[in-house]
Amino acid sequence: MNSPFEIGYGRKYITLKKDSENKHIDLIKVFEKQVIKDNVFEGRYRTTGLDAVSSALLGITKYDSLNAGSVNMLEKPIEEQKSYVKRDAELVMFLAQYNNCLVLRLMKVFSQYAEMDYHKVCHTNVSKWYETKYKKMIERGQCRLESTPFYKLEKKEIGGGHHTTPKKGFFINTNVYELDVKGMYPTIVKNNNMSFDTLNCTCCKYDQTVYLSQDTIDIINENLKENKINRQVSNYWVCRKKKGAFPSVLEQVLKDREYYLEMLKKEKSKPNPNHLLLEEYQTYQIGAKLFANSGFGLFANEHFEFSNYIVAECITAEGRRIHKKMELIAISKPFNFDIVFGFTDSIFIKLNKNDYDENATKEEEKEESIIDDFILRCKQELGITVEIKNKFVNSIFYGKKNRCVGWSGRKGNEREPFIKGLDGLASSNPLWVRRWFSNIVKELVKDPQTRFDIIPKLLNEAVFDLKNNIYPCEKKIEKELKFTQRLKKNPNDYNESVRTGVLGRLLEKDKGEEVYFYEITGIDNTTKESYSITVPSSNNINIKKYKSLLLDKLEDTLEIAGFNTIKIRTEILENIIPLL
Repeated sequence: MNSPFEIGYGRKYITLKKDSENKHIDLIKVFEKQVIKDNVFEGRYRTTGLDAVSSALLGITKYDSLNAGSVNMLEKPIEEQKSYVKRDAELVMFLAQYNNCLVLRLMKVFSQYAEMDYHKVCHTNVSKWYETKYKKMIERGQCRLESTPFYKLEKKEIGGGHHTTPKKGFFINTNVYELDVKGMYPTIVKNNNMSFDTLNCTCCKYDQTVYLSQDTIDIINENLKENKINRQVSNYWVCRKKKGAFPSVLEQVLKDREYYLEMLKKEKSKPNPNHLLLEEYQTYQIGAKLFANSGFGLFANEHFEFSNYIVAECITAEGRRIHKKMELIAISKPFNFDIVFGFTDSIFIKLNKNDYDENATKEEEKEESIIDDFILRCKQELGITVEIKNKFVNSIFYGKKNRCVGWSGRKGNEREPFIKGLDGLASSNPLWVRRWFSNIVKELVKDPQTRFDIIPKLLNEAVFDLKNNIYPCEKKIEKELKFTQRLKKNPNDYNESVRTGVLGRLLEKDKGEEVYFYEITGIDNTTKESYSITVPSSNNINIKKYKSLLLDKLEDTLEIAGFNTIKIRTEILENIIPLL
């Protein structure tokens, strides 16, 4: 049979023949895109190895957890080799078909907006999509560069979004609302015509009416000073004689999204909705949103052909200005909200009950009334649309940026608490730590009244699980107690004693790949340290270190919830089972 594939250079890989008429999609190129990995799958897999992705999304591993990169498959019996190859092929097809081929359908949406061949979109990244789009617009005369000859500006360090200093506390039976600005950055870009082909144009240079507000310039300079960036800005201006390329793209893409959202709403309202149409509308609205949102960060990317740090700086600064004004309105009369936390385009607020509308009869109505007034005020004064994104009846705030837990009090499918930024759930932690950390935090925020009874029991259950279900079983040790780390640089670039570098060299991994280890008692013969790259037996696994790690990750949460963490740590680490 004439195969469309051939053995590549050095006989180390298989590739599609150059003269083949077959179209080929390298699925790893699709799943490794940040827009897919982070926005569609919310970082559920850290690396794009077949085993990592399929384990995270499908709950299925490679055959017998083998990896041809670290195991000589030719030494295995031929039937095992066949099973291994078959499983890999099955995993690839399952991933391609995941959620009815969602990622491949999204690639189709992206290809339409980028005006690129579908297969090229699958094998390129967002910067290439936008480069192609802008070039097509230049060719058609939709984007002109004669008044912005310096449209590309080399990367410079800029400030980030605005963060409110978060409060620390456990709010029980207290409504905390997350108020989110709908499409803040798209609104800023469209309202201010910000783009690489409009900022600091030669045609409007002396027209002071098109200068950015002094408030925004002041915020830029304050942010530069805060971040110890040695430069100052006097003024920026935006062209008013032509519409910029980026605002034009956003206008069309977001108009499409609104159309598909409306069509989705109409179809759902029918007695017998067409599920194929629901799927199509949902795919297009998600694709439009992702394509629009992925265009902002490119201007700060030095490798992007149309990079322009001023565009990125102005969008971010205007976002900071709006967020600060939004907070000022929130804490001022007549609202007097208590701001628990805020970042970039959201604020978490708690209402002061003395300021409710006295004519309202129910507490919920009072809260909704005053929040509606706040939303209207933001629309009138700031030109933004604020919406209630989340409402929590119980919540924990850590006094640290981007870290909180909240529960809506709802039942059924929406019962799961909202968890943001907690280190205990980082995928670098062993699975056992992540699972029990999640169980304990969720139970704590869902039922805080019983926490002093339930949480100690859960901690005992976690220890029991470790010592009786995992500890005696080598297969479970391998799955549940493995630490992972991603190499941020080449292993040889790490200092000789740094664990990550040692592991990278031993496992023959490269920058961006994942290494692993297990904590053991004593010294490992290979690493010469108290950690191992081979699955330890129950005789030398360091149980105490694993228990200590779980307690480390839970410490902040338990302290805020009113627990005596010193007592808990002593009882857990010293194997004093009663803890109640």
